[in-house]
Amino acid sequence: MKVIELVDVYKIYRTAYYEVHALDGVSMEVEAGEFVAIMGPSGSGKSTLLNMIGCLDKPTKGEVIINGVKTSGLSDRELTKLRRDSIGFIFQQYNLIPTLTALENVELPMIFRGVARAERERRAKELLKVVGIEELADRRPREMSGGQQQRVAIARALANNPKILLCDEPTGNLDTKSGRQVMGILKNLNEENGVTVVLVTHDPSLSEYADRVIRIRDGKVVEDVY
Repeated sequence: MKVIELVDVYKIYRTAYYEVHALDGVSMEVEAGEFVAIMGPSGSGKSTLLNMIGCLDKPTKGEVIINGVKTSGLSDRELTKLRRDSIGFIFQQYNLIPTLTALENVELPMIFRGVARAERERRAKELLKVVGIEELADRRPREMSGGQQQRVAIARALANNPKILLCDEPTGNLDTKSGRQVMGILKNLNEENGVTVVLVTHDPSLSEYADRVIRIRDGKVVEDVY
């Protein structure tokens, strides 16, 4: 079953003086349960591609289809609901709310979804246990290491039980040991829970965790290997 499909997607950024073709006719499909690494040099278009898949940006031309739904015809409210219910995001900078505890950060997406307090607290504790830091539930981001903060970010991304997990350089700010621990968690989620993982990275060593590597250069897919 295809959970992600891009059909001849272009993204062009225009200024008064020039235009940049960030994506130049990209077509690709991702099946449910795949672990895909998108790789390429800085400026190749890989983060723009991830933004398209995550419905954080709209293509200039072409179609993005998520879980069989053509996103071009969706309103902003419908896109927000699709992201909330189907896609989890993990970023290089963690993007945790500094005034909230780890538990509260994980609960946040469930608040937006209207989950009852007792249920969201139960699930948040369960997710912190999944990522191995249940004992840090009451700590705030400044009281945690980078690796611990990224684990909280993973737990938060899983709060609404998404089918798709999008990861933008998730180990970029971590030391080697913490990076491998984070990648191990992502691989386990993929293998044990069937979560579809799409990972953007410039680090060749991370490709060993993926079932498939898509290489992008100058906004074009130049290699797609299993």
